[in-house]
Amino acid sequence: MTRFTRAALLAGAAAAALTACGSSAASDDDAGGLTFAAVPSEQNIDPNAEYEDIIGLIEKNTGRKVTFVRSTDYNAVIEGMVSGKIDIAEFGPLSYVLARANGAKITPVAAMVEKGEAPTYHSYGVVPKDSTITSLAGFKGKKVCFVDPSSTSGYLFPSAGLQQAGVDPRTGVKPVMAGGHDSSALSVKDGKCDAGFSLQSMVDSVLPAKKELARGDLKAVWKSPAIPASPIAIRTDLPGDVRAKLTSTFTRDANKDRMVALGVCEDAASCKVTSDPSYWGYQAIDDKAFDPVRQVCAATRNDKCSKAA
Repeated sequence: MTRFTRAALLAGAAAAALTACGSSAASDDDAGGLTFAAVPSEQNIDPNAEYEDIIGLIEKNTGRKVTFVRSTDYNAVIEGMVSGKIDIAEFGPLSYVLARANGAKITPVAAMVEKGEAPTYHSYGVVPKDSTITSLAGFKGKKVCFVDPSSTSGYLFPSAGLQQAGVDPRTGVKPVMAGGHDSSALSVKDGKCDAGFSLQSMVDSVLPAKKELARGDLKAVWKSPAIPASPIAIRTDLPGDVRAKLTSTFTRDANKDRMVALGVCEDAASCKVTSDPSYWGYQAIDDKAFDPVRQVCAATRNDKCSKAA
């Protein structure tokens, strides 16, 4: 069995597991419950702890119990939303576009932001500190770590960057799907991959803050164009009052300052609005904001993007 066959089987198993969770959650919804799914940017975290504050805020504002479902695979979240088994999802930009393209009846309500910043972020192409690679052209023929085929900053935009550098992302490198932005960056540091892609914040702040990566362990030889920030999307067919409460929750209250004021968090330093601590909160977003992702999908002609382009 090849590595990619195993990956496909694992993705299918994850999707089945998430759908099964969603089936029980659907009856919870009839009784007033909500199901929230996400793919954390890091693999080695306790997702229930990382999302505890935002779940508490949703429950406070809606009066409904929230069941959190962690997925290790973007496809599982997409499938859960398409099947209507998930009520709220934290998507990557590409996985949101793919969910819509595959028939999910969802509405984006907010996107992650750093305080005072635009709702965009960047991906890095990284190599070990002693590597002789100086650009994406040098990735040709190398073992390259990506995050997931449905990851925007961990696969889609890097694929476009490689193509622009004259490297086919499928045949011009030896691709490895690391599964998380932390795993991709650390695999490059540890020499498991010659090069790789990861969130800028993961390399610059998240892993250094955890002392899992020292500044200078990796060199960024490429920085992506601005990528639309990851959205929160909700099921369009939820009751109107629930949709309104969820929208106001994320656009008005889901930021560290407001959550402290509401008593959800003790202080801003410990308050968590998502699994990536670099984010301060959310701001309103609409579907049009993700047109740049659709444009990159069309340009790369990636198999994942065939329905989205």
